[in-house]
Amino acid sequence: MEKVSHHPLSSERKAEVLDQWQSFQETGTVDRSIVRPMILASWERCRRAELPRDSLALCPIDAEALERSTARNRSLVESAKHLMDKLVHSIHLSKSVVTLVDTDGLVLHASATSQDLENVPYGVPGRRCDEATIGTNGMGLCAIEKKAVHVIASEHYNSSLHYLSCSAAPIHDVSGRFVGAINLAISSENFHQHTLGLVEAAAHAIEEHLRLRTLVRNQKVILDLLDEGVIVLASDGVISSINPQACRMLGISEHSEGRNILEYFQPGSILQSVLAERVSFHDREVSFELREGRRSCILSCAPFGETGVILTLRGVKRMRSYASRVAGSKAVYTFDNIIGESAVLQETIRLTRVAANSEATTLLVGESGTGKELFAQAIHNAGNRRKGPFVVVNCGALPRNLVQSELFGYVSGAFSGALKDGSPGKFELADGGTLFLDEIGEMPLEAQVSLLRLLQESEVTRLGGKQAKRIDVRIIAATNKDLPGAVRNKSFREDLYYRLNVLTINIPPLRQREGDVSQLAGVFLDKFAGTLNKKHLRLSEEAASAMEAYHWPGNVRELENCIERLVNVTRGDIIDMTDLPQDLVGDMVLLPSVRTTGPSMSLKHIQKAHILDTLRETGGNLRRTSSLLNISRSTLYAKIKQYHIEVDAFRAV
Repeated sequence: MEKVSHHPLSSERKAEVLDQWQSFQETGTVDRSIVRPMILASWERCRRAELPRDSLALCPIDAEALERSTARNRSLVESAKHLMDKLVHSIHLSKSVVTLVDTDGLVLHASATSQDLENVPYGVPGRRCDEATIGTNGMGLCAIEKKAVHVIASEHYNSSLHYLSCSAAPIHDVSGRFVGAINLAISSENFHQHTLGLVEAAAHAIEEHLRLRTLVRNQKVILDLLDEGVIVLASDGVISSINPQACRMLGISEHSEGRNILEYFQPGSILQSVLAERVSFHDREVSFELREGRRSCILSCAPFGETGVILTLRGVKRMRSYASRVAGSKAVYTFDNIIGESAVLQETIRLTRVAANSEATTLLVGESGTGKELFAQAIHNAGNRRKGPFVVVNCGALPRNLVQSELFGYVSGAFSGALKDGSPGKFELADGGTLFLDEIGEMPLEAQVSLLRLLQESEVTRLGGKQAKRIDVRIIAATNKDLPGAVRNKSFREDLYYRLNVLTINIPPLRQREGDVSQLAGVFLDKFAGTLNKKHLRLSEEAASAMEAYHWPGNVRELENCIERLVNVTRGDIIDMTDLPQDLVGDMVLLPSVRTTGPSMSLKHIQKAHILDTLRETGGNLRRTSSLLNISRSTLYAKIKQYHIEVDAFRAV
């Protein structure tokens, strides 16, 4: 006779399954056409584990495990709570409990009345509902199968659970990893064919909520990591999102979300027009009038949607520092880059190290080519402002009609051709760092007045503007001119000179740095020979002595250029006297063929001795002396200065 098939939820079907459960418990055999394979596999696992079939002792609540798992799955629990409550409310049937379990079957949360929890006690948070603990059930089977399941009445392994029917669905995180399950336990007489669909929909909603939470969390992390301030506003100015950088820049609370941002600003603030106009713009320097005071920043605005506005704020100092680096105004040299062991140079280094530990205005005085900017960079990099900008201004290279705008900046409309939003000057770009004023003696008098005011007040007013801005700049100036003489000639302001003349350091010329020429020549030789793959190139002893004896009017810069030329033109591996430039050789004192001086004397000492002998012979007559030495009068003057020779002493004899 043909077998009759009953609906899975019919009373006839439930009776058939109950018969098969009893048969399995007694003989271990079932009619596989009645018992689903998934249920039979679970029964067999329970049988092998010798789980009880008639009575079920409740496992104790594991409070410590619940606390650990809840903390580990905080996002899951917080995402599921509201949806679980809505699911229970939509069913509004007695003996129904919605539970959330972790991957181990530990109940993390339950939505039900206290009476329903008494009827379904295994759904209490902290109890375990895995298959190994209570046998075949919806939550335990879902954790094993990793898919939506339902366990109806006597499909439960333990008969004490036959009054219930369960529907469970897995929950996955954004990466697809199984993180838990949601289960609806309901009295068997109220179980409906759409119950599993409801649970699956709830699980999907929880997954979407998890995805959104992850998205929001990632967005917050990104916003927090940004170096710039970000504010998301609604059309009425309500803060939808704000990162800590924006809070710090504006001096407002990090818990200001939901409040109107205009509460923090004075009436008539530029922010009101930004919200009203909703026009996109980038990197506009603005000054906000907040209730706590004035704050300046670089502001960008990007409208989105129909009413929203995103504002980005960048610190003025930081942007100017970045602009200075892009423009190449960055200090790269330190005291380690200053080469030489002469006593006069070491004393200069000692003084500049003192200057580095001070905030005082420093004036570097020295001939052209002595390395004044090298010392200025070393001072900056050894001081407290090393992380700030280092801005260089060559006062002698600025057109006189542009000096004011270049140094102090200008506002919009200050002059014909001015940028629409104005432009910061060098002093503003150097805010928080160091401004190096090279060739300060060439600065026009009208600019000297503004510089003096800046040094006195630490404020700068842009050309065409009325509002003074406070800045924090350390000034290092340099000159190769006689500033006291310029003061006497009225070409340099006396009051500015005394402002600059706080720490004055003289950078020695190369001719006074005994023994440093050879060391510098070796460094430059390695530098240029390496680029041309002439690694074995070296100076002969005669050429090295000649270089040591030369007075180097162009100082270190001239020596570097000389070595670069020699590396390029020399054909062999040795640079000899014949390779030296004509002006260097022609400047040498013609030495007598026979001398009584010791062989250990250097060429420089021999030259000095020969000049002294000739001056003594001529009674200090410079014209005759230069003629006998076969050098020009200007070269003789340079040698006398180089060797510190007192000519009057010979004239008195």
